[in-house]
Amino acid sequence: MIRFSLSLDLTTKIRKTLLSKLFCTFTAHQKAPKMKKILFIAIFLIIYGSSSGQKKVLSESQYGGWRTIESILISDNADVVLTEYKSHLDKSVLEIAIKSQGFVKEIKGGGSPELFNRQRFARYLIKDTLYVIDLKNGRTDSIGVANDISSHNESGIITFFKGTVKDFHIKCTDATGNFYGREDSISGVVNCIWLNREQLMVLIKNKQIVTINLGQKELFKRDTIFSTERYVGEISASKNGDKIIFFTAADSTGKIGVEAVMLELGKRRGGANFSVEEIRTGLNDSLLPEGTRFNVKKGITFSKNGNFLKFELASVMDEDQERGDKKGKKASVKKDKPAFEYELWRWSDTLLPSQKRSLEGAFANSFKCAFYLVSGKLVRLSYGKGVFLMSDDNSPFGFELDSRPYAYTELWEDPVPKDFYFINAKSGERKMLFKSFIGSFAVSPVTPHIFTFEPDSRSWFVTDLYSGSKRVISDAIPYSVMDEKFDKPQPAGAYGQAGLSLDNSYFIVYDEFDVWALPIKDGSGEAFCITNGYGRKNNVKFKILNLSSTRGQKDGIDLKGDILLEYINLNNMNSGYYKVNRGKDPVALLEGPYKYSFSRRLGQNFFVVKRESFSEAPDYWLTDRDFKLIRRVSNLNNQLADFKTGNTSIISWKDGSGSNQTGVLYTPQDYDSSKTYPTIVYFYETMSQDANYFYTPAPTTSTINPLMFVSRGYVIFMPDIRYEIGWPGRSCLNIVESGTRHLIDKGIADPSRIGLQGHSWGGYQVAYLITQTDIFTCACSETAVANMTSAYTGLRAGAGKPRMFMYESTQSRIGGSLWERQQNYILNSPIFFLDKVKTPLLSRHSDGDEAVPFSQGLELFLGLKRLGKEVWMFNYKGDGHNIKKREIAVDWTKRMDEYFDYYLMGAPKPKWM
Repeated sequence: MIRFSLSLDLTTKIRKTLLSKLFCTFTAHQKAPKMKKILFIAIFLIIYGSSSGQKKVLSESQYGGWRTIESILISDNADVVLTEYKSHLDKSVLEIAIKSQGFVKEIKGGGSPELFNRQRFARYLIKDTLYVIDLKNGRTDSIGVANDISSHNESGIITFFKGTVKDFHIKCTDATGNFYGREDSISGVVNCIWLNREQLMVLIKNKQIVTINLGQKELFKRDTIFSTERYVGEISASKNGDKIIFFTAADSTGKIGVEAVMLELGKRRGGANFSVEEIRTGLNDSLLPEGTRFNVKKGITFSKNGNFLKFELASVMDEDQERGDKKGKKASVKKDKPAFEYELWRWSDTLLPSQKRSLEGAFANSFKCAFYLVSGKLVRLSYGKGVFLMSDDNSPFGFELDSRPYAYTELWEDPVPKDFYFINAKSGERKMLFKSFIGSFAVSPVTPHIFTFEPDSRSWFVTDLYSGSKRVISDAIPYSVMDEKFDKPQPAGAYGQAGLSLDNSYFIVYDEFDVWALPIKDGSGEAFCITNGYGRKNNVKFKILNLSSTRGQKDGIDLKGDILLEYINLNNMNSGYYKVNRGKDPVALLEGPYKYSFSRRLGQNFFVVKRESFSEAPDYWLTDRDFKLIRRVSNLNNQLADFKTGNTSIISWKDGSGSNQTGVLYTPQDYDSSKTYPTIVYFYETMSQDANYFYTPAPTTSTINPLMFVSRGYVIFMPDIRYEIGWPGRSCLNIVESGTRHLIDKGIADPSRIGLQGHSWGGYQVAYLITQTDIFTCACSETAVANMTSAYTGLRAGAGKPRMFMYESTQSRIGGSLWERQQNYILNSPIFFLDKVKTPLLSRHSDGDEAVPFSQGLELFLGLKRLGKEVWMFNYKGDGHNIKKREIAVDWTKRMDEYFDYYLMGAPKPKWM
C-alpha cells in the first residue's frame, strides 16, 4: 500500500512541483484503477486541501449544516426578531433575539412562532407542545400539548384546544402583565371567534352561543346569549364586532330547515350582561331558487361595510346524482367482481376520462350569493361556471370568467378563452362584457371601470361597466406595453400594471423599462412617464414598490409625492430601490450586486428587505425609510465564509448569425484568467435574471448546484435561450454552441473538458444538442422528451391532460399540430438523429414521472443502446419528475458528481459506470 502524508500548508511552488510529478504518475497508471484512485485523491488534496489560510470545498459531508429561513417575525420597533431556520435534514431551530437586552436564544425543534400582547410575548411549538416566552425577562412556560392555537396582538390571551374531545382552553396574563398560570377550560366547544370591539370571545358549545369576557375586571365570565335545539353552524362577526351571524338548521346535515340568525350585541354597562338582540334576517329556505340549498358547511359572513351577507348555495340536483353514484358503487360491491371493466373514451366528450379522474370534485356546482339586510333581497353573484371575483368586499361589481364553452380546446390550446361577465352585486343583473376573452385585467375598487390588456391589439383598454363604452388608453405610450421578447406560440402578455393612483384618476402600467400613468377618463389629463424615461436610457427596469398591503397604508399610488421603486440593472443584474417624484429622474436609494426582495414595512420608520447573491446567503436586513441599511436581522449560514464560493458575471457574445446573446458565468472564487477550467453548461430558458440567486448547498432534486461545482473548481455557464417558433432545438443549438465556443476562445473553458446538463425542458435540449454537435465531452439529461411525435399524444399523468398543448401553444414551441407541422416535430426530435451521437450520456428518468412519460426516457436509452453509444439511465422506482425523497436526491447528486468528475476532472471511473 502506498501512503501519502502531505502537509496541507504547502507553498505554491511545492504544490506545482508535486502536481506535475503526480500527473505524470497518474498517466502512467491509467490501467491500474486502485493506484489511479489513490493518485486522484492526492491531487485533489493538494489542489483543494484546507490549510490555516485556505477555505474549504463545499461537499455532501456538510449538507446537514446548511439552513434556510422558514419564517421571520420582527416587532414593530425592530427590537425583537424571531427566526425559524430549517436544515436540509428537516431539523428546525427557532432563534429569539432581543437587541435591547443583548439576548439571543436558540430553541431546537422550535417552530410556528407568533408575537402577541403588543409584542410583549411570543409563542411557539416544539412538536405539538405550546410554549410562551416573556420577552421582557426571558421566562419560558410550557403550556402543554395544544392545537388550533390563536392569540391576539392587543391582548395577553391565548386560546387552544386539547385532546380529541375539543376541550377549549384560555390562558392569559394577570393584572400585572405576567403570563403565569391564569387558565380556564370549557369542554364541547366546536367553534370560536374573537370580537374586535373589545376583549370578548364568542363560541359555540352544545348548541349554545356563549360569550367569554377576557378583560381583567371580570376575567372568564361567561354569558349564554343564544340557545337552541337546532344545529348551529360556524359563527362570524361584523368588522367592528357589534354583530354575529350564523346558520341554524333542523339537523347536522345542514340541508333542511335552514335560516340565518343575527345577534346584535349592546354595549356593556358596569358589570351587567351584554344586551343581546336576536334579529331574524328573513334569510331562509323559502327564498332559495328551486333545486338549491344553503351550503351551511361554508358558513355565512358579513361584507366589510355590513350591508349584506355572503354565502354559497349548492345544487340539489348534483347531490342527488352524487348519492345515486354512491348507491351504485355500494350495490356493485355486494355483487361478484365483474369479469372485466372498461372505460369509454368518446371523441365528442369535453373532458377525457383521465381528466375527469384528476379533476374529481373540482367543478362542484355551487355558487356565491349576497343577501341585502335592508331590502331583504337575495342576489345571485355567480353561476358556478367559472372564477368569480369581486373588485372589493364592499364593491357592487362582480365578475365571472366562464371557460366551459371552450373547454374542448384545452387539449391543444393555452390559454383557453373565457366569456367575461359583469354582475351587478346589488341587482343581480348579469351581462357579458367580452366574449372569448384572452388577456389580463384589473378592476377599480371604487369607480365603475375595468382595465383589460388584449394581445391582438397590443393595448390597454378601459371599459365603463354601466354604459359598456370601451376605449384604448395606452396609445399615448410611444413604446410597446406588450412583452416583445415573449417567444412561445401563444398570445404575449403585458409588461404589467400597478393599479390606480390614489385619487383614482390614473391607471399605472409598465413598458419594458419604465412606469407610465394613463388618465382613466377621456380628456381628463395627459399620459406621462412617472420614471421620466430613465429606465430605457440606462437599460434599467423599474416596478413600483407595493406598500398597499402594509398596515395603515392607503390603497393607490400618490402621484404628488415620492414614489418608491424596485429596480433591476439589466447590464449586470444588480438590484435595489429608487424613489421618484413627478417630472424628475429617479434617485438611487440602495443598489448593489445583490438580489433584493422587499419583505415588509415595520411601523412608520422601518422597512425589511431580503438580500442575497451567488456567494451570500439570503438574509433579512433592517433599513430606514430611505432604504439605508441599519443591520442584518437574521443569521443564515455564517459558516459560508469558511468555504470556497464563486464569482458571477453577465457575459455577451455574437452567435453564428451575428445576433447578440447573453448568459451568466460562474467562476471559482480564486479564478485565474491565465488558466482554462473544466466547464459545465446548464440551461433551461433565460437564466440571467437569477445571476444573484443563492444556491443553498444541498442535494439536488433536479439540476446541478452551481455553487457546489464552482467550489470544487468548475466553471458554470448558463446561456439565455431565445427561441424561433417551430425550431426550438435549432435555436438552442445556435446559442449554446456559440456561447461555449466563446468561452473556449476567451481561454475560460478547457475544450477537452466541457460537460452539458439539463432537466425537463432543459433535458430535452441536452438530448437534442448531442445529436447535432460533438463539442461536449459528456452530457447529463434528466426527464427528457426524446420523441416529439410520440410525446405529442402522451399524457401528463399528474393532471391526466394530453401533452398536445405544450407543442402547439406553450413551452415546446412547435406552433401547430403534428399534422400541420410534421417535419418540425421530426426535425426537433433527438430520437431520429441518435446515430450522430458521439457524446456519452447520463440520464435520469423515473417511472413515476407525472409530467414526461417514462416511455420517453426508455426511447432515448434504448435507441442509444441499440446504436452502441455510451449511455446510463437511472430509474428511481416510483419517483417523480422532480426528486421527492431526500435519500434519492443524495444518491443522484453523488452519481452526477462522480460522472462529471470522471470526464472533466480526471477522477477514477465509478464502479456503476
